[in-house]
Amino acid sequence: MSGIEELIAELCPEGVTHCALGAVATFRRGTPITKNDTVEGSIPVIAGGRTPAYFHSDSNRSGETIAVAGSGAYAGFVTFWTDPVFVSDAFTVHPDPTLLAPKYVYHFLLANQEVIHAKKSGGGVPHVKGSDIARLRIPIPPLEIQQEIVRILDTFTELEAELEAELEARRRQYAYYRDSLLSFPEGGYGGFRWVSLEQSSVDSLVNLRMIS
Repeated sequence: MSGIEELIAELCPEGVTHCALGAVATFRRGTPITKNDTVEGSIPVIAGGRTPAYFHSDSNRSGETIAVAGSGAYAGFVTFWTDPVFVSDAFTVHPDPTLLAPKYVYHFLLANQEVIHAKKSGGGVPHVKGSDIARLRIPIPPLEIQQEIVRILDTFTELEAELEAELEARRRQYAYYRDSLLSFPEGGYGGFRWVSLEQSSVDSLVNLRMIS
């Protein structure tokens, strides 16, 4: 039995309660702001993309913030922030702290990211509404269990980032050696000479006939 299973058996032997996210969390819309309205600063402006749209001198959210992009190609994209941010074309999810840990809710939404994307509606500019996300049913184990789940998932997230960085380093290493090992000066050296693939095939055929 895993540590999580042991905690569940100990702390909630009757099972885990599930309810609509909207019943245990509030949703707040962002404040529209254009790039021309921003003042130079370091506060990320969260809009409809996967990364900050631009930066501003002021914030309208602080602490642990769960943001969901409101419209555009990446409508429904979920992000988590611990530094102050300015939420614009997005909305934020604020769980009841007596029932839910913010990072736990973030991981729950990540697990439902494809479901959230599927809720896009609208014509030319798709959008996702907070009311659609509010209907998702979330399990509510004791906070101790939530924190353990967060710890485990954060660890895997860090490992995944390390693996991706290692893989990218290996790709660059492969590209370097590929280019180095397959690059020879025109005219040849050390017994090598440049020929076309067609000529190479012809030479191979001639050599084969001579051997036979």
